[in-house]
Amino acid sequence: MSDQNPYNAPEQPKYGEAAPTEQYPQPAQYPHAAQYTQPTEQYPQPSAQQQYDPYAVPPPQAYGQRTNTLAIIALVLGLTIPIGGIVTGHIALAQIRRTGEAGRGLALAGLIIGYAYTALVILAILAYVIFIVVLVGAAGMSHSTGYNFNT
Repeated sequence: MSDQNPYNAPEQPKYGEAAPTEQYPQPAQYPHAAQYTQPTEQYPQPSAQQQYDPYAVPPPQAYGQRTNTLAIIALVLGLTIPIGGIVTGHIALAQIRRTGEAGRGLALAGLIIGYAYTALVILAILAYVIFIVVLVGAAGMSHSTGYNFNT
């Protein structure tokens, strides 16, 4: 197995013998040493002004595009007060088109939820009115049979 080693490293000393004085071969003597040599250029060292200060305040970071405030309000009002969501949603969309801010999806969600909620409330009111009209009509029909039970 030791014959398969392509590198001629010196033998290890046996127990009790002194270590050989011969040095290991330099990396240039290996066949593929050029691939593994260390770069000779040094990395630039930071100057005294560039040293890390643990108490320094970091510079402000850009967190992305600003979201339109009315778009957020439109979504919240669309869930709670649908008319407010519709109004602020339209205003937010106009502002977003003009300024290029983010939040178009929020404004559209506020509009859609506001319109859907308003439509459901109108349908519920119409169903209630129809129910009352049918109930009163049915009650009026029961007294028009012509029978008098108070005799």
